Amino acid sequence: MVCCVAVFFFCTASMSFAAGAVKIATINMQKVVRNSAAGKKAMEELSQKFEALKQKLKAQQDEIKAFKNDIAKKAPLMSEDARVQKERELQKMLRDFKEKSDDAQFEMRQAETKRMEPVLKKLEKVVQQVGKDGGYTLIIEENMPGLYYFDSAVDITDMVIKAFNKQK
Repeated sequence: MVCCVAVFFFCTASMSFAAGAVKIATINMQKVVRNSAAGKKAMEELSQKFEALKQKLKAQQDEIKAFKNDIAKKAPLMSEDARVQKERELQKMLRDFKEKSDDAQFEMRQAETKRMEPVLKKLEKVVQQVGKDGGYTLIIEENMPGLYYFDSAVDITDMVIKAFNKQK
């Protein structure tokens, strides 16, 4: 990918030198999502959903902990069969908890994709418009692998946040 960007840069640079200066900018898309109105709203909705799922799992986790403590206290007084039965119940509870935890993680990933996809599509259009309006030859994501240095003067993140917030 770095090679492709470098080739693009050199090809564009050689063409642009004939027509004018190359104008390159960087953007921090994570910062745009965190600081834009649409991104904050989406993140808040996801946070609420995450908290609801977390509370459900916490309640089940507390139940397992109480059951485990009860077994530990009563184990010396239990018969071997009763202790084995309680251990099986505990193992079943742990498997059920793991399954629900995995389901919750999957649900959160799906919710994040569903909620963030429209925001990112709108953001992409805003970045393209800022690029056209600003006369940029190339806009690069700051966190892209292979981008080791850039002058903060080429960072247009705040400009994109303002443009994105103006969108209805």
